[in-house]
Amino acid sequence: MIKSVFFQNKLAILLCIAFYTFIGSNAYSQDDKIGARLTVEHVKIVNENSFIKISAIFKGEEGFEPCQNLNFTMYKVEVNDEDEELTSEIKIGEALTNYDGKAKFIIPAEFISTTNDFIVRIEDSEIYEDDEESLTVTNANIEASIVEIDSVNHIQARLFTLDNEPIVEQDIKVGLKRLFGSLTVGEEDSYTTDEDGSILVPIQEGLTGIDGKLTFEIVLKESDDFGTIIAYINSDIGVPIKDESTFNQRTMWSPPTKTPLFLWIVPNIMLVGIWSILLFLVINLFKIYKSKI
Repeated sequence: MIKSVFFQNKLAILLCIAFYTFIGSNAYSQDDKIGARLTVEHVKIVNENSFIKISAIFKGEEGFEPCQNLNFTMYKVEVNDEDEELTSEIKIGEALTNYDGKAKFIIPAEFISTTNDFIVRIEDSEIYEDDEESLTVTNANIEASIVEIDSVNHIQARLFTLDNEPIVEQDIKVGLKRLFGSLTVGEEDSYTTDEDGSILVPIQEGLTGIDGKLTFEIVLKESDDFGTIIAYINSDIGVPIKDESTFNQRTMWSPPTKTPLFLWIVPNIMLVGIWSILLFLVINLFKIYKSKI
């Protein structure tokens, strides 16, 4: 009987030790996780799609470093307008950061409405602490076209809500899309929408493009209320680029298969001549050696 009681007490002590060890290790692992710093942005490409751009970094030993392969969960939420309390949330997808700690999540069309509230969350990560960022944007559009005024081409753009109400006093940038960025169009870096939500930007002459084709981009950048909105205009008002490349011709800077002919002929003639002289000398030396025998 005494042995049984002793065994039960010993078992209870071991279970308590195991329990506290488990709790302590979990607590330590939670405290040991890395805190990530999140940046989220809502971007709308007119007539294409809307997406959320995510950037995540953490403070490492050598400064801030990107959070690689970090999974985010996206939620569409409903908020009570009176007290701004969260009433419901729906999971709409996930996104994984790349080598640079960046991710892009295209929002399904069925979850886009007039006013959009989203939550971007880090959940159950083995490395990073749970965290979230909220995002609230009002859906808006940019309508743009090219008009000719006094023989000068202009970009005319209008910013408005889905109810066709003009959005005033917003800074819009106009640029010409290039391979490695955007070339500013007009005399100003940005233009402020007037009472009609419109801007009018002159297009400078001499802009070049392949076959004269140009792509202009009209951008509302990182607005607190509307996020980033981008509209594109394709046109053929540019100056056609003349292809002056000699890459496929026989020039000094062409590929090996296009070596200039004189570099083929002259060196080979010189080599044949030199080897012929050497061969002639060897033959004569051999004849002189044979005649002495």
